[in-house]
Amino acid sequence: MKWIPVGRVVSVHGIRGELKFYYYNEVKEEFLDYTSLFALKGAEFVKLEPEGARYRKGLFYLSFRGFSTVEEVSFLVGKELFVREADLPRLEEGEYYEYRLIGLEVTTVQGLHLGKVRSFMHTGASDILVVEGERELLIPMVEEFIIDIDVDRGTIRVDIEGLVP
Repeated sequence: MKWIPVGRVVSVHGIRGELKFYYYNEVKEEFLDYTSLFALKGAEFVKLEPEGARYRKGLFYLSFRGFSTVEEVSFLVGKELFVREADLPRLEEGEYYEYRLIGLEVTTVQGLHLGKVRSFMHTGASDILVVEGERELLIPMVEEFIIDIDVDRGTIRVDIEGLVP
């Protein structure tokens, strides 16, 4: 089973076991569709069933069934929460989950190998693909630069003429 991180617990909130949680996805409403979340406790995944969730100032405030005190949830502070890959929402054609793009080979339309996708940067204008190769490249995730993404072949083709000296 593949586990996908969906956010990080920032801190406890109050005395009744509520947590502040930063959700990674931009579409906050999708978080409310998850009926189970998972966290590592030692070497095992612990199942967490959301009992309450509200969104305020960029964070979710969560409570979980069976956890009603600060002491019971304190092991979660600073940890990522996960979902099963099978529980992720279906995507439209041409949409990709970021975790599926990490490690893909990036080449130019001329065939020049640039490196591998290391991570993403989220900015207000567009997401940025961080490519690690001979040097680090930052490529905006817009149609002007991203020509083709083929997850099955493990490649991303880009046209960065004029973007890098």
